Amino acid sequence: MAKRNKIPTVFRYAVFLYVVIAALVTGCSTPKGCPPDCLGLNLVARDLADQDLSGANLVEADLRQADLSGADLSGADLSGAILIDANLQNADLTEAKLIGADLTQANLGGVTLDDADLMGADMTGTNLTGVNLARANLSGIVELEESSMIGVNLSGVDLSGAILINVNLAGANMSGSKLAAAWLSKADMSGARLHGSDMSAARLNIATLIGADLRDADLRGASMAGTDLTSANLRNARLVGAILVGADLSGADLSGADLRGATLVMIDTLRNPAAYDDPVLIELSETAWNELSIGDTKLNGVKYDINTKWPEGFDPPSSAILQD
Repeated sequence: MAKRNKIPTVFRYAVFLYVVIAALVTGCSTPKGCPPDCLGLNLVARDLADQDLSGANLVEADLRQADLSGADLSGADLSGAILIDANLQNADLTEAKLIGADLTQANLGGVTLDDADLMGADMTGTNLTGVNLARANLSGIVELEESSMIGVNLSGVDLSGAILINVNLAGANMSGSKLAAAWLSKADMSGARLHGSDMSAARLNIATLIGADLRDADLRGASMAGTDLTSANLRNARLVGAILVGADLSGADLSGADLRGATLVMIDTLRNPAAYDDPVLIELSETAWNELSIGDTKLNGVKYDINTKWPEGFDPPSSAILQD
């Protein structure tokens, strides 16, 4: 019987390593034909960093946890794509379609989104730090809860009715933006530029607006219970019917603001949650509020009427204007 030759151990290990490396390389690259046709592909956790995917058809592709950092996705169609936990840092998404895409917990720090279409996308917990969204289509976006949007440019953007609870918008440019009926409870908007923005009927309870620029802002009917407005600029802001229960207005400038029908008194919703029918106030019933602090607030030329509720023992200055 012929003696069987044994494969040297070193050779076997070399073959094994080759197979492993080949598998890894294949696993990180895009399948054949992608781009441009990547429709519905499973690209979970793929390393696609710095790849040219411009104009690619990535409709409904599964890209969760994929690394797309620095990738060229300009003009790509990512409608309905799953991008949960994906890394898109510094990617180029110019004119990309992200209609209805799931961007939950995705990292979009430093991305380019000029003329990108994000209509109806889910951006819960998304990192958008420093991103320019002024030229992106954000219509229909509802979820931005707990997102990081520090220094983001949202000037002129329409986010009416969006949920931005606990969002970090510190230093953001939101001048002329539309946030009517948006839910911004617990949002940090310290130093944000909101000049001329429409925040009518917005929920801003327990939000932080320290030093924010709210000149000429429309805050009619807005709920700002427990909100920190220390040193905020509210000159000529429209606060008709606004609720400022327990707010901190120390050092704020309300010169020329319209406070007709506004509520600045303290209401104990813990003992009397039905004091207002507004569920926004009832939601705060378990929160320990401080008394409203009006401190050294500037009220020169502020407009008010007999329906305005001032803090107990407070008299408007002679420069305030009582209107019928």
